[in-house]
Amino acid sequence: MKMSLHRALAQRKITKARLEKEIVDAKFIAITIGTSGKVEGTSVEDVKKTIEGDYQKVLQLQKNLWNLSVAINEANNGITAETTNIHKVDFDGRKATLSEILVTQESIRYMKMVIEAMMNQLSKAKNRIARSQLDVDERCDRFLSSMAGGDKAKLSASDIDSMSKNFHENNDSKLVDPLNLEKVIEKLRERAEFLDVETDSKISEINAMTEIEVTDN
Repeated sequence: MKMSLHRALAQRKITKARLEKEIVDAKFIAITIGTSGKVEGTSVEDVKKTIEGDYQKVLQLQKNLWNLSVAINEANNGITAETTNIHKVDFDGRKATLSEILVTQESIRYMKMVIEAMMNQLSKAKNRIARSQLDVDERCDRFLSSMAGGDKAKLSASDIDSMSKNFHENNDSKLVDPLNLEKVIEKLRERAEFLDVETDSKISEINAMTEIEVTDN
């Protein structure tokens, strides 16, 4: 898609704002209770679609921002589709220009923002489940006592096991985690760490190999 540099700069500004907002607003994980099949009144299946959709929006916005930024950097450096002899180096399994490497370095910041948002949501969800579990355990104990006329000891071991199992199935909180968030976080963190090292290394390599001429005025 062809556009003026002015429009590209405006589009990049808008895309950055949208990406930052999407990272803050995106839902990456949720909690459902028992066999309700709901998350705060919404079906689990619909929530899963929302989570997957939000993540895809973040990925697409990151891609759009990267493409815009590379095009702008190359335009500012006078590089066009007709430019030949563009210096490229091996980077992340492919040949890349300095513009692409510099933009990748910038994009790591957004990757780290996504990781932080995911970690915060995962931590809050796990803490909420842990707190809820203590409450459910206490309620289950009171329920068993009430079923035995106030003395749980009157119940047989099999009755306790059966009733406890049913109670927990109906009241325990569970994660709604279609992304497998812990693994996604691990992969993104490894990717960010790799790119941190790779970009620094390649930029240093290019700077060391590039000669410039400084004129006397």
